[in-house]
Amino acid sequence: SASGMDEAQYPMARVSRHPGRLKALGEIGTTFIAICLFLAYQHSLAQSPGPLRRSMVAPSNIPPVKSPLVSAFSPSALRRAQKPNPSGGLLSRRCTRRALRCFAAPSRIRPLYDNATAPEGSAPIPPELSDWLIASQDFRPGKQMSQIFLADESVAVDVASAADVGPGDLVVEIGAGGGSLTRALVKAGAFVLAVEAVTDLAEELEKFFDPSHVKIVNADFLKLDLEALVSEEMARRPGFYKEVKVLSNLPYHITTPTLQKVLPLNHVFSKAVIMLQHEAAKRFASAKPHDRDYRFMNFLVQYYSNATYLFKVGRHCYRPNPGVAGGVIEFNLQQRSDLAKSCDEAGAESLLEFAKLAFQSKRKTLRQTLNGFNDYTGEYIETVLEALNKSKLARAEELSFVEMVELYNLLASRTIEAKQRPVLPPKKLKWTKEHLNQTLWWSEYI
Repeated sequence: SASGMDEAQYPMARVSRHPGRLKALGEIGTTFIAICLFLAYQHSLAQSPGPLRRSMVAPSNIPPVKSPLVSAFSPSALRRAQKPNPSGGLLSRRCTRRALRCFAAPSRIRPLYDNATAPEGSAPIPPELSDWLIASQDFRPGKQMSQIFLADESVAVDVASAADVGPGDLVVEIGAGGGSLTRALVKAGAFVLAVEAVTDLAEELEKFFDPSHVKIVNADFLKLDLEALVSEEMARRPGFYKEVKVLSNLPYHITTPTLQKVLPLNHVFSKAVIMLQHEAAKRFASAKPHDRDYRFMNFLVQYYSNATYLFKVGRHCYRPNPGVAGGVIEFNLQQRSDLAKSCDEAGAESLLEFAKLAFQSKRKTLRQTLNGFNDYTGEYIETVLEALNKSKLARAEELSFVEMVELYNLLASRTIEAKQRPVLPPKKLKWTKEHLNQTLWWSEYI
């Protein structure tokens, strides 16, 4: 050979002259290592009696679902894996990395078929639909509807536990999706009114869940009459339900309209536990005056409820991955402040309209935003702000909930007299002949 090496004594010298063969051998070796790691992982799960061990044998009365190993791949990844590799190898490095990530997937995101802890006398709990929906070639999560499915069942159990869901509770679930949270609620013993806008998902949910524990409502939640829905179910079983609650893995793009619809129904629901985007949940629960994120929704939340941020949900717990973390927040609709309750008697609609107008323009002062509202003049608004020890140039984001209510009460009662500005006499203008000639210099051109 050109290198002076004996090819019979050194076989790799012949292979080194063909880089394509060497690359193929490397990828075959990488694939072999991945398979060995997968088998070792499965063997360790079968031998170790830890909390992650789950029974993967489904009862005969439960419909089969696709293998979690297949569902860990997205449909696009499956199509890429089926395409021929232009480099000539068996698997590309990208597919190998995806395979390793798939093999190391924790068992807590796989379907659980354990019915030992189901409520006594209830029907067997069906497996989760999330894996089936994500692997299905006929269903695609829509980005316009912010469809993300909760794939970690431990999070669903934590949400149901945080809402203190138990037997005798009626739960309205907004956006049932893949049924992960629905299954946890049924497992806790509650009756679920699952609202799902997508018809295909609603039909699959009806196949998987027992109608004696779950009622699927195929409708748009924002257009649904919640009071009529809850009243109809409570009339069907009078005296059975102790509390009515709202739980949801909420699509991010309908966060504000959903809260504006649910929070005023404090005479129907006792609490609402909702999964939102992490930043939004933090803002609703902990934003204070003078903060950058303090807005009208913070005033609305403080008026109707007592909000508490519970815990963070990692983005890896969702399928498909949304790219941002989630957060769970609790709105206790029965623990309202005495000041908020007193405002109900005076009229909540007028107060909320007043607050919404005050927060409408973030960079404008209250004197500018409220000028003309109920015939309030700018001078009168300044006078009331001075009575509250606030600056004349104060903005809505600088006032707390109590101060905003006090401002509204003072403006509505008109108990404070506006300061009258002194009327100055008009100035006498002295017109001289020279000034008049300078002013009318153009008259000579006429």
